[in-house]
Amino acid sequence: MIRINLLHEKKKAKRAGRGEQVMALGFAAVGLVAACLYVFVHMPLSEEVEKAQQANTRLRKSIRDLTDQTKDFDVINQQFQQVQEQGEAIERLNNARAVPAWLLRELSSVLTKDHKPTMTREMTERVKADHNRQWTQGWDPKRIWIESFEEKEGAFTLKGGAQSDGDVTQLALRLQASVYFTNVVPEGGQSDVNKESNVGYYRFTISGKVAY
Repeated sequence: MIRINLLHEKKKAKRAGRGEQVMALGFAAVGLVAACLYVFVHMPLSEEVEKAQQANTRLRKSIRDLTDQTKDFDVINQQFQQVQEQGEAIERLNNARAVPAWLLRELSSVLTKDHKPTMTREMTERVKADHNRQWTQGWDPKRIWIESFEEKEGAFTLKGGAQSDGDVTQLALRLQASVYFTNVVPEGGQSDVNKESNVGYYRFTISGKVAY
């Protein structure tokens, strides 16, 4: 009689079955973890990324719209500045016409070293462009003095003395550029000698109109 021992094979089969169960459980656990990561991590991150992309798209559109709306801002601002300066110049002219004291104040300012006459924007550009209208910077007004200033019905006559006819030219150029004077014309002059000091000087007359 032949006997076959199958107990060892049964034990191996049982072990193999348990190993497969462990592997199956392991794969199931990995799948569960992957599903959890997808649901609780990947999907929220994807939603955040999509929201960020949408917000970025809206921001770029807003920037483009704002750029289109403000592309002419520099031009408009420059035009506004010009209008504002013109308004200020007109106001100065109105003040000059209304208050004769401004005329004397302007004359005093012109006769102060390194002071410029009060000018409109247009006159400023004309002086820059026309060499014949430009005066010498640093000219000392002490080289000239006023003896009389007469005004009647808007016309004025200014008389005085200067060290040279060039000083008269410097004064006349400043008066011609001022908003407070118009039609300023140097009427010439003549050389003279101070009897007390025996020093020669230039006697002059300048005429024009005041902005009343």
